[in-house]
Amino acid sequence: MDNYSIWLIPERDSRSRFRDIILRLSKKLRSPIFHPHCTLYGRLNIPIGKIIPAVDHLSKSIDQFSTIVKKLKTGKTKWKSLYLTIEKKKEMGISYDYCKKQFISSRNYLFDPHISIAYGNFTPEELHYATKGIDIPKYLSFSSIAVVRTGDNIKEWEVVFQRHFKAE
Repeated sequence: MDNYSIWLIPERDSRSRFRDIILRLSKKLRSPIFHPHCTLYGRLNIPIGKIIPAVDHLSKSIDQFSTIVKKLKTGKTKWKSLYLTIEKKKEMGISYDYCKKQFISSRNYLFDPHISIAYGNFTPEELHYATKGIDIPKYLSFSSIAVVRTGDNIKEWEVVFQRHFKAE
């Protein structure tokens, strides 16, 4: 069975700005390119038919929203090596709580609002060099939610279902 994640997807302008950052870092760090996102609930190893109704429900329940980008951070794992923490907005909390109720029996997932900007194993020196001169936006807006087939190979990640939030 495939692994799926539920992503919050930035709106067009935010997506473009963060995509540029990811592209720039991927060149400097020789790391994989991926779409900007905030993982709301990850590593679900259940049939997609059980995930889509929850995501569809959330798309109809939440308005597009913005949040504040707080700071650049590094981590010790491949999946959280370079990222931006973001302020948890009520829409995120409502969405996560709903997903948790739907999926906790399949997977307990702790939501940590952030936007990854590079995946891989890097030295502190590599990260320092790569992030020099990067202009990090102060705000980020989310306009949709998606189910993404994920796994260890980032190049094979695939959006399999996506819906825009109801209009503001």
